[in-house]
Amino acid sequence: MNSDVAAFASRAKVVYPINQKYRPLADGASNPSLHEHSKLPPMPNESSSSSSSEGGSLDQEQDNNDSSQFISNMELPRSLQNQSFTRVFHFPHTLTQSGFEGRISLYCLALQEIEQNSSDLQEEKYLIFLQMLRIIFSSRFPKDKNDADFAKNTLLMHEQKVNELRKSSTSCQTAKEAPHDASCSLEEFERAQKDLLERSLQASKSFSSQLEDLCQLLLRRKDGFYSEEAQEDILSVVQTLLSEEEHLIMLQEADLKRTLDKLLWWEEMSALVQSQPALLRWEVTLRLGLISTSVEQLTSAGNLRSDAKERILSEIQSALTEGLQQSTEECTKKTKELVTEKCRKKESKKRKLERSQKNERSAALELSQTRCDLQEQTSVYQELLMRHRKQISDLEMQQDNKTVESLCNLWKKLRACWSNRLAEIAKDIFLASVPTQMNLTAERCENLWLDVEQELADELQQAESSTRQQLEHIRTELEKDQQVWIDGMALRQACLKHLAEQQMKIVRAMVARQSYTLSSDIGRLIEKKHEHLLLLVQRSFVVRHFSLHMLKEMRMSKLKLLSQNDFRALMLEDANKTQLCVDSNLKNSRASLAERHLGPESQLLGNNLQQEFLSELESAMEILQSHSQLLLGNTLSHSIHHRMEVMPKQSLTSPKYDANLKQHLKEAAAESVYLTKDSLSAIVRIYYSDLRDISSNLQPYQLNLNQERNQRQDASSHLSRALLRELMNWGKRPASTELQERVVLNKQKLLEQSDLDQEMVYEELRRKKVAQDQTMERVKAQLVEAEESFISELAAMARISVHNADLNSSSEEDNAGEQSATILDLLALNPALDPALNPSLTPLFATPTVKSNSKKKGGR
Repeated sequence: MNSDVAAFASRAKVVYPINQKYRPLADGASNPSLHEHSKLPPMPNESSSSSSSEGGSLDQEQDNNDSSQFISNMELPRSLQNQSFTRVFHFPHTLTQSGFEGRISLYCLALQEIEQNSSDLQEEKYLIFLQMLRIIFSSRFPKDKNDADFAKNTLLMHEQKVNELRKSSTSCQTAKEAPHDASCSLEEFERAQKDLLERSLQASKSFSSQLEDLCQLLLRRKDGFYSEEAQEDILSVVQTLLSEEEHLIMLQEADLKRTLDKLLWWEEMSALVQSQPALLRWEVTLRLGLISTSVEQLTSAGNLRSDAKERILSEIQSALTEGLQQSTEECTKKTKELVTEKCRKKESKKRKLERSQKNERSAALELSQTRCDLQEQTSVYQELLMRHRKQISDLEMQQDNKTVESLCNLWKKLRACWSNRLAEIAKDIFLASVPTQMNLTAERCENLWLDVEQELADELQQAESSTRQQLEHIRTELEKDQQVWIDGMALRQACLKHLAEQQMKIVRAMVARQSYTLSSDIGRLIEKKHEHLLLLVQRSFVVRHFSLHMLKEMRMSKLKLLSQNDFRALMLEDANKTQLCVDSNLKNSRASLAERHLGPESQLLGNNLQQEFLSELESAMEILQSHSQLLLGNTLSHSIHHRMEVMPKQSLTSPKYDANLKQHLKEAAAESVYLTKDSLSAIVRIYYSDLRDISSNLQPYQLNLNQERNQRQDASSHLSRALLRELMNWGKRPASTELQERVVLNKQKLLEQSDLDQEMVYEELRRKKVAQDQTMERVKAQLVEAEESFISELAAMARISVHNADLNSSSEEDNAGEQSATILDLLALNPALDPALNPSLTPLFATPTVKSNSKKKGGR
């Protein structure tokens, strides 16, 4: 890319959409010199006709190729776009593939291993979650049949939900049931990885919603809202799941590092195994070159005609080419047979170990039901799973080492065998053809052949030494690649850490806004629930970031293959070619051209993948936001219900006087001759005046709050105007460093003031809540005092004794209760006296109804 355009884009924060088909002219499209790159040569195994057609219709191809989601401003042929590859299901099988397919299949297997590890971690969490529910329900609900039914139904419901999550996780995995050696396009694999992320995020959201449903169910089941027992269960579950997520993140990091080490190790082993057929191919090339040199010397001496020389060399080359092709087929066949047998034995041992581990896990789960401590049970089960995971990893590494060792021995034997066989073929043709075409004795021909063999031995010794040096260089390059991976993982960790801090800051702010309504314990529980989902999302994006890096390497496989200039470049040549001696200048030109394209294309792909990663993070933040709103909404709803239940139990009236006493006071006051209309109106006016005085005390605090709020708004407005002013000045002089620093300083001040305003708002809400509670208590006491004063004064004016009336009413109620209890006891002892059971005892007359004097009293 043009350095000036790149600098402008970085300064102006210009970001192009990932799927944008046409790039703007600012990208250098109007400058033809930016696109005057030499066309890369086609892959050696591709036909020349296809490569020429690609080079001729390159612009049309770039416009019509919508299958790739990556945009490149470089003119690359379709041969670099990795359309499809043959898929295998074991790492050793990648050694049987040639060209870029072996590397792509290797990275494909690494992605499948990461996917399987993530599925195993998720399964571990589901098992621990269900085991926690069993422990909670067995310890908290042993009381009666209703509790037992509730526990059974709830556990069954959550088991069904977990099974649904398992099914979705299984369906989103890359199809492992596909037939062996099936063809797969890289675009399909990329789409499958993107679908995997989306399903993983949905599964995380569903599991968090399931956890929230469980919390709400426990709250509704317990007596009263926010009961201590329900809160204790919920806090224990959430805290255990948080600990489990932290443990799974640690395991995931270890799995990713182990997969990376395995991936790079297999790349190194691939180079090591390829060194043997490369040396054989190089030996054939050197032998043909030495024979050609010897025959050329005979031709120069006049002992051999040119047409005879060409005929001899063509015959030897044809025989060597055919022999080399046969050696390649035999090596490939025996390699596949050996790899298949080793993989079969490895899978058999792995299945046997997994069966024993499954039995051990089942026994551990049954034993864990006797423990009531969730943390202890989870810790024991985690240690067991870690030990099982290490056993599987050690078994795979041991078997892989044996497989590679067997392959190296096989290729060494095959190389030695075919080296001797090809030497005999070339010797027979040489000794049979040269004496018949020229007047040379057989002894002279034997001496010529021995000279060729001696020179070939010296050349092969140098080639083997060079190959060892190239293997060391490959190992060094892989170590550098490993460091690049580690740096990328550190960058991803910093990005996700920033996201987590941002999310938790938002949640704490949401909780702080409701601190006047919610207690600190409830606020911390909300934070823990949200942190749990945040850790789930982080695990998904850790895998996604690693997968994107692998997809990038898969995309760049052909370019990296073309840029190789060591012994692996020999393996790109087709053994069916009639010309084994490939021009070194042509190969070096191809490698240098591919290497020039490798850096810019790799950077462009990396930028596109980074933009895709950030856009996916933005989508995940929407899920986190909706989840935090759900948590806060449920908590506020329960808080409101709790208050609505508590409020009817509280009364603002005097506890001394009940409803019966007040009714008696009204009736007695109505009948009293000492209470007049004027005197009653006077004490009522006094009572209302007291109520107005009490309510007037609520105003001053609100006025004070409004004044403080206005002061904060004025300060924020002043800082905003100052920042806008500095921005306008910087826009006039964009190159000024001083103005830029002033803008940054004013921006920092404004952000600090905003945070301070938020803290003051939260403090204001807390103070307002405390003041309101205190005011309500004071108002309640004053209202009760005013009511007691009003009742006492009313009773005094009416010449009524309140205490005597209270005693009389209570004694009447007690007598009525005792009488009712006595009648019930008699009916229980003598059922025949119950009119409901003996109709003959039903009286023939109706009980006279006592007329109420309420109308008369109301008239008075």
